[in-house]
Amino acid sequence: MEPADWQQFLIAFLAFLVMLVGLVGTFIPALPSIELIWLAALGYGIFAGFGRWGPLLFTIITLALIIGEVVIWWLGNTTARFTGASWKAVLVSMVLGLIGMFVIPVVGALIGAMLGVFLVEYQRRRNLKEAWKATTGVLWGAGLSFGAQVVIALVMIGWWGVWVIVR
Repeated sequence: MEPADWQQFLIAFLAFLVMLVGLVGTFIPALPSIELIWLAALGYGIFAGFGRWGPLLFTIITLALIIGEVVIWWLGNTTARFTGASWKAVLVSMVLGLIGMFVIPVVGALIGAMLGVFLVEYQRRRNLKEAWKATTGVLWGAGLSFGAQVVIALVMIGWWGVWVIVR
């Protein structure tokens, strides 16, 4: 049973509002981002109906989410390698970043990741300048990851917009 036109509009409007919160989440690390956008698209499909093109477009949105998660993780955790960090430093960076996320909301993940690389590289090299150089890769990774997340969020919202129009 298809919802009435006003219900369709209301469902699309609510999904869009949730997607906007997800887009804001790309700028505020404490909020969910592309995952929330995906959930809003799923909710739209469930409550408004998938329609003819919905399964294909939702699959594209899902693929964007998966690709986005991989790219965000990869950029955020491996760019330190390009500035000289060891794989051990990258792994410690991931662990301390995860812990930092819970200890200091919003900025803890970045602080923990930077601390992880710095401590391992300083222990390995015994040189502050070299340890800091390796640590700057975490900052580059965070910046690139942020940019990728914004682009992916906009792509997902764009495909959802196509879905609403062609539905």
